[in-house]
Amino acid sequence: MNRRAPHLMAPLLAAALLLAGLTRAGAACPAAGGERAIVASVTERGEITLADGRVARLAGLDIPDASRGDPESAAKARAWLSSQLVGREVDLRALAARTDRWGRLLADMSLTDQSEAAPASISLALLSAGLARVRPEIEARNCETERLAAEDTARADGLGLWTDPYYGVVEATDLDDLRQRDGQFAIVEGVVLRVGAGRDRTWLDFGRRGSFTAVVVTRQAKAFERAGLVLSALAGARIRVRGAMDNRFGLRMTISEPEQIEQLSQGAGASEAKPGK
Repeated sequence: MNRRAPHLMAPLLAAALLLAGLTRAGAACPAAGGERAIVASVTERGEITLADGRVARLAGLDIPDASRGDPESAAKARAWLSSQLVGREVDLRALAARTDRWGRLLADMSLTDQSEAAPASISLALLSAGLARVRPEIEARNCETERLAAEDTARADGLGLWTDPYYGVVEATDLDDLRQRDGQFAIVEGVVLRVGAGRDRTWLDFGRRGSFTAVVVTRQAKAFERAGLVLSALAGARIRVRGAMDNRFGLRMTISEPEQIEQLSQGAGASEAKPGK
């Protein structure tokens, strides 16, 4: 047996149990049509190659790859996907009408040979095993709530990639760590010190000059309000943001969708502001 195999057993077992036990309520992602397909292989990047030659990507997930963090995190995720999918028939559910710019289907999928009436979501099972992070994407928007809950549980239990510092939640005050993540997807958490509004941008500052800032596109303000996030009320609130770091003009992350913000506590004097997802 490969000496790494024992390290795969805990996430494999957790995910297998979830796959066997999820109910219809646990698979709420919308379907833009479903079809049966056979999985041929899983690439190093976690992409899923089908027997007919098409390639699918699990939308709304950040799956580790060997070039980031501990290569073992990527090995575990690929081993899990391969063990569950390769050579088996899946119910492929497209989450977008078109492929992405690399020709990949944006999808979720489930095994067709599960005993439950409603097969489990592979994406949800992967998150529950701690082998992926939620990466907000429009295509997977309606999956967000249940996926974040699965991610939270895996993180609290220290499963899979949550033992790898690279994939963990970074404190907004850890500027040295954030400087190393330029151009990379990150999850950052902290207390908003100040909210500043400009003509086309709103700034959520997590500290004084030179600190981390989340930059929100002002034209999207109504979408944030509909999601229960009043940007002006976030001063003093503890929030978690996720997206790509951009260090060209300071430590920044651009926020364009409400799903990129989780409000963890109320801001000062913001009793009427509802928490986000």
